Amino acid sequence: MLFPYIVALETHVRKGSPKPHAPFGTARNPIRQMEHEHESAGEALAKLREVTCDYALPADACPTFIAMYEDLQRMEGDLHQHIHLENNILFPRVVDLEGVPGGEG
Repeated sequence: MLFPYIVALETHVRKGSPKPHAPFGTARNPIRQMEHEHESAGEALAKLREVTCDYALPADACPTFIAMYEDLQRMEGDLHQHIHLENNILFPRVVDLEGVPGGEG
């Protein structure tokens, strides 16, 4: 629900189309939920890094094990980038565009 609303809000701002209805009150409501989910994902990544000893490979690691650790590290980086883009760029912009009082971002 949030992302179609964001697209409609951008269209409203750029083209002067009618301001879209937010079925969730304000964007802050689903954003708060997504930030909570991001926090949980970050905790899971930290736990994964802990149980893998920072992805330290055992001396006898087979190619499949090595590939798995490489993929886990890549996934961690991708997820951190995703969370950064949403939390620090997209979400503050949406709050600002929405024009909700106190939405300086």
